[in-house]
Amino acid sequence: MAKPPELTPLACLALGDLLAEAGTPPGLVSILPGAGSTGAALVRHPGVDAIGFVGSSRTGERIVATMGLKRSIMEMSGNGPLIVCADADCAAAVAAATYGASWNAGQVCCASERVIVDAAVHDEFLAACVEAAKTVRLGDPFDPATTLGPLNNEPTAAKMDRHLADAVALGAEPVIGGARAAGYPTRLYYEYTLLDGVTPQMRVAAEESFGPVLPVLTGRGDDEILRLANDSDLGLQAAVFTRSLRRAFRYGEQLRAGSVVVNESTDYFEGAQPFGGAAGTRTGWGRVGGMAQLRDMTDLRTVIINLG
Repeated sequence: MAKPPELTPLACLALGDLLAEAGTPPGLVSILPGAGSTGAALVRHPGVDAIGFVGSSRTGERIVATMGLKRSIMEMSGNGPLIVCADADCAAAVAAATYGASWNAGQVCCASERVIVDAAVHDEFLAACVEAAKTVRLGDPFDPATTLGPLNNEPTAAKMDRHLADAVALGAEPVIGGARAAGYPTRLYYEYTLLDGVTPQMRVAAEESFGPVLPVLTGRGDDEILRLANDSDLGLQAAVFTRSLRRAFRYGEQLRAGSVVVNESTDYFEGAQPFGGAAGTRTGWGRVGGMAQLRDMTDLRTVIINLG
């Protein structure tokens, strides 16, 4: 995930006012803006017993190397595949993929970072994606008609530049978009981009782009699709479109992801859902959401009493 903007003193004051208005007891929540050194000091401080982090794998790895033996929930980068099986409801898959790549300009850890479509329905799916792209409206994020706003910062936009340049150089076809949009207040407005002919070696497929791009890979049958989907060092949330319950359970069991969503967007989320990465990936460990989050941050204490 891209680095979030640092909170300014004014933003911190606004958050403090909101917490006070909500009735939060004074001192329960502290907001400490600062550079990386501020976070490092907090991570090392003996008064901090547990750490919850949401952000990039690179930053999370630095936290883990610094914090020592502290309880933690680490929810880090994702490279969520949206899988379109041969028996999928193509219209539903297209709508979910378009939404998953454009919502919040793709700056979501569970965004649809890559689509893996069965070769049997590739042409139908791609043609429908081209039509769906016409509904994506780039513009002022304060305009209710806008569905795609600007990227958060220049490093995020520069990563999009690098990923798209690499993909095109290796043979991917930009069907729609593929560059920064002109005529906007900043250079952070990026065209909604649809790429076809993407392969696993391309950075846009192997890494988290964190922008409004929908890379389309093609697989032949479930075995190859599963291999392509699991060819990643990240494993947060995946989506599968199929009409077969048997196939849905197979993907649910064999995908290397913390969550598998069937016939919905990779961006699906609700507050009680245990949300987090698959073991052994750079997405982290622990679960955000509901009781799972509370259990991950609670010590089980055993008391043994000898009554003899």
